[in-house]
Amino acid sequence: MAALERVCPFCGEPPGVGVFCAACGRNLSAVEQLPTRAEWEQGAAAGAAAAPTDDRPLAERCAEATAAFLAAMHAAGDPGTVEMPITGKTGFFKTPKVVGWIVRTVERNEDAEAIEELTRYVPGLVLTTDGVFHRIDSEVKGWGQRDFPRFHDSADPDPLDMPVEERLIGELAAARRERDVE
Repeated sequence: MAALERVCPFCGEPPGVGVFCAACGRNLSAVEQLPTRAEWEQGAAAGAAAAPTDDRPLAERCAEATAAFLAAMHAAGDPGTVEMPITGKTGFFKTPKVVGWIVRTVERNEDAEAIEELTRYVPGLVLTTDGVFHRIDSEVKGWGQRDFPRFHDSADPDPLDMPVEERLIGELAAARRERDVE
């Protein structure tokens, strides 16, 4: 990789053409200018030398990050919440919804030509204002219509256990930064 090539400031990989990094999925819309590969490597080396290691279990760190995220967002008035319909549920007058923050967007190739590729996706993740995680499902709609394809995202009705993944901590921090909540 060339030292002058622009890379994602989060993972150091080429970000692709969209607003979200093709390698790590992070939202790059708030980044004023992407660093070069050389700049990113210098920053990563400096950060690795200065960053203290956290020896606590990953589950404990994820739970702490989730609690801190919820406390900060509630204190700020819950900015950036979305209402998402629940998959497969319809009410008599209204469709039931969950209210929360999209932590991880659904990943799919929206420019795919083959129908099989359009229906394949990586589910997203939403955290409700009550602190419950739900998987985000996605459905392709508009078959045979002029505006095909349309993607309809909805929250799975069954809650998930908190994902115990290192990337969850970074995604929650990024969601706070996107909404200017510190």
